[in-house]
This record gives sequence, structure tokens and C-alpha cells, in this order.
Amino acid sequence: MGKWQQVALAAGGVLALDQLSKLAVWLWLAPVRQIKIIPGLFDLTFYMNTGVAFGMMSGDRSLWRILVLTGAALAALGIIVVFIIKTRLQDRLFIIALSLVAGGAIGNVVDRVRMGAVIDFLDVYLGPHHWPAFNLADAGITVGTALIAIHFWRSR
Repeated sequence: MGKWQQVALAAGGVLALDQLSKLAVWLWLAPVRQIKIIPGLFDLTFYMNTGVAFGMMSGDRSLWRILVLTGAALAALGIIVVFIIKTRLQDRLFIIALSLVAGGAIGNVVDRVRMGAVIDFLDVYLGPHHWPAFNLADAGITVGTALIAIHFWRSR
């Protein structure tokens, strides 16, 4: 499989799963707001995040915030494309890692441009201690970033 086919499969897979899950959340979870899945550990909770990853910089849905956050994501995507272009086909882990980050970034940009906020719904916690709610795009970005770190650690 060629480099760009790998990119399309990984990034497109994250983007498709992210957008389909957010559509399902919008249709079925938004009206009820929360479904307890594993009490004391995991819920599905509808949340419109106007900030960045894990709710940081949350606030209003002003146009400047949307433009700044979208611009930052698009700049990061540009850097990712440059890295992919410069990466050899044999570095599959790195290509897939970059693609996971790209797919997640695109998924969140789509929400931000369309709605001014990102839909988060995965709520992990231990008793009263909550991890900020996140979505599948955030998961793709996190896994991709971890794989990038592994790539650089292994290549030292």
C-alpha cells in the first residue's frame, strides 16, 4: 500500500468514525444529556466544547476564538503534510501516527467551523475525579501523538 493510501485510510477512518459518533451523540444523547455506562467510571455525557483539547480555553463561541483555533489546527495540518511528504514509505508507524493526528484535527475543525464548538461525549472518571470529556477525534490525536513519541524514541 502506498504512503497516501495509508494516510487516507488512517486519517479518513478517524474522521469518519469521529463524525458518525458525533452525529449519533447529537441525535440520541443531546436530548437526555447523560447515560451512565459503568457507574463510578464511565458515562456518555453530551458537552459542547468551545475550547481546545479536553476543554482547555473554554469560553464563548466568538468568531475570533473560532478563527484562531481553526487557524492553529490548519497550520498543524500543514506541518503534518510536510512531515508526511518527507517521510519514507518504510516508516509506516510514523505515517500512521501523523495520519491519526490529522484525522482527529480535521474532525474537530469540521465541528468548530460548522457549530462553533466541538462535541465531546466520552466521560471517564474515578468517583468524583473526572478526566475532561473528549471524543474520538481527541482519541485519534492522543494515540497518534503517543505513536509519534514512540517513533522518535525508537529512532534515537
